[in-house]
Amino acid sequence: MSNIINDIDEIERKLSTFTEVRVDPTNWNIYYIEESTGEKWQKEYPNSEHHGGGAPQLRKIEKFPWE
Repeated sequence: MSNIINDIDEIERKLSTFTEVRVDPTNWNIYYIEESTGEKWQKEYPNSEHHGGGAPQLRKIEKFPWE
């Protein structure tokens, strides 16, 4: 599995199994944990200059920014 997911259907499928940990409204990021594996994920909008924030991206991260 890739560390970055750009397909919206795959993002939605993965998010349905994650637990939301924190929302960062300033930077348009949402942080999740996959309880079964302990993997940490970040939903972000890398093309935020586009209308509506652009398409989301789900990226696996080593640790949360506040850790």
